[in-house]
Amino acid sequence: MKKRNKDPFVIPQQAKGMKNNLLPRFSHTQELGSFFMTEKPASLWLGNIISLVKFNISFLFIVLLFVILFFRLGFLQLIKGEEYRQLAEGNRIRLEYLLPQRGIIFDRWHQPLVENVSAFSLYLTPSDLPSSAMENEKIRNLLKGLEIEGEKLSSATVDQLIDSKSQVPLLVKENLDYEEAVRLMIETSAYPSLRVVTDPRRHYLSLNQATAHLLGYTTRITSEKKDFYLDKGYQLIERVGTTGIEEFYQDQLRGKLGEKRVEVDSLGHEKKIIAEEKSVSGKNLILAIDKDLQEIIAETFKKNLSHQAAAAVALDPRSGKVRALVNWPTFDNNIFSQSLITEEYNKIISDPLKPLINRAIAGEYPSGSIIKMVVGGVALEEDLVTRSTQILSSGGVWYDKWFFPDWKEGGHGVTNIIKALAESVNTYFYYLALEDFDNHQGLGIDKMTHYFEEFGLGQVLGLDIHGEKTGLIPTPAWKKEVKEEIWYPGDTLHLAIGQGDLLVTPLQMANITAVIANGGVLYRPQIVEQIEDPLNNQKQNIKSEIINYGMVSKSNLKIIAEGMRAAVLGGSAKSLANHNLAIAGKTGTAQVGGNKKPHAWFTSFAPYDNPDLVLTIIVENGGEGSEVAVSIARQVWQWYADNRVKSES
Repeated sequence: MKKRNKDPFVIPQQAKGMKNNLLPRFSHTQELGSFFMTEKPASLWLGNIISLVKFNISFLFIVLLFVILFFRLGFLQLIKGEEYRQLAEGNRIRLEYLLPQRGIIFDRWHQPLVENVSAFSLYLTPSDLPSSAMENEKIRNLLKGLEIEGEKLSSATVDQLIDSKSQVPLLVKENLDYEEAVRLMIETSAYPSLRVVTDPRRHYLSLNQATAHLLGYTTRITSEKKDFYLDKGYQLIERVGTTGIEEFYQDQLRGKLGEKRVEVDSLGHEKKIIAEEKSVSGKNLILAIDKDLQEIIAETFKKNLSHQAAAAVALDPRSGKVRALVNWPTFDNNIFSQSLITEEYNKIISDPLKPLINRAIAGEYPSGSIIKMVVGGVALEEDLVTRSTQILSSGGVWYDKWFFPDWKEGGHGVTNIIKALAESVNTYFYYLALEDFDNHQGLGIDKMTHYFEEFGLGQVLGLDIHGEKTGLIPTPAWKKEVKEEIWYPGDTLHLAIGQGDLLVTPLQMANITAVIANGGVLYRPQIVEQIEDPLNNQKQNIKSEIINYGMVSKSNLKIIAEGMRAAVLGGSAKSLANHNLAIAGKTGTAQVGGNKKPHAWFTSFAPYDNPDLVLTIIVENGGEGSEVAVSIARQVWQWYADNRVKSES
């Protein structure tokens, strides 16, 4: 082996090709160890040199980068930390809402009018859909296999559901029968985005759907009401009252939603319940309504009316509590609380009798002769007549060149106010209409309309369900504005007997009848009597509220009541004379024009000496009030005498 040269001053042959910028003007010869320098080297370090400027720039860049990272980290941790923590938490925590039991509605005898029944619904949460296109396609196919109203879900509907990206569960199908619900529970178990949930709904218990307009029904939150309910803290999965008591007392009946926080895995499958707050049941309502009375009125309408609409209102004159509020025809409110089938809905809205109208509070009709109770009472109060004041009815009166007839040809003969009410003598009230007519001093239009308002006409009474109409009190100013016509004396004459443009609701006329029965107090009609908390059995009583009183003295109203009793004993309602219950009443026949039959009215109260019930009935196009309306009232009063008079006393 060749001995290695260890002389440190000898540059090996292998260094022949070396170059270095730190050894300027460096040379060497072929001879080993021979070299020389032409200048002194700036440095003896053999290596690559980086420019100091470049080094400083690089260093500043690195420092700046770390400063940016530091501030970004601080921003994410301190400012956005909570937001991202919640987002991260949401990836593993799912919030589920627990629907409360809706409060039950009872009648005054604590008979339930509604019940909550278990039902099943299928919901889709698009934000929980799997990322796998294959899994999504399976879900699409599953949804396309569902049938609603006999037709399978269209591809467009399915795409709209899935592509919505909603984080809120969307209803796919409700009211699943048990077999379908079980099948879907099995089929959707692998897909957390699809869930079959227990979804309680309302079932209404009344016979012949007698309470449909009164109770109303519940539905899903509609798009029109969405913002309203979301602002109140509702969730879109809830059902809310849409009409009637269900709507008016929605907040009390609803209860409080429960919450359940569930830990889920990356696929959305439930792992464990982290926290749970139970739902709170809604409050129960005890109505003033008598369920049996409500149903017997509906049954009587059904038996006596072939193709006519009608309404009835029953009140307790001592408090204004509503004992019955019946409309005919009615409708099945159960189909609205379920998934409404288009065919059934079209059948209801195409019915010419318009069963959805709550005629008892929203039907506006000419009053016919029942308004004479008010006109007579006001005339007594203004000292225009007394109980013994008489006029001669010979078939009608002339005013200028116009003749205003009585309903009875030849007239009724000598008539006082008792007979005028009993036989509904038009002539007597014509003389009370005009301020000065044929040497008789009357009320005049201003005083008459003023008293109508005092008795609650031309305004809503404030019943505790929505939809009440005001009716109409015509005045000279109204006629000029609406009809562009002047007011004639004949308009005042017509108004005094309930014809012309005067419009009233059955509720208003029942309330006026109650004023006569109780001696002068106008109560605000009230349906709900108590609100009960099922958790602690505490009851909140709804007190009767007085709207007005003393419009006419008790003594003068007693004279009006005598006239109404005389109508039963021998006047226009004499078919009730032999009834075992002492009834007082007033008939009315309201002309509607054209070839249509007039509306038939009958309003009454009983027992005469100590009234506890007012009953007002109208039959649209029913003809004479003394016929069909009185006949229906007789049947209802007979049931009341047999079933309620003893218990009431």
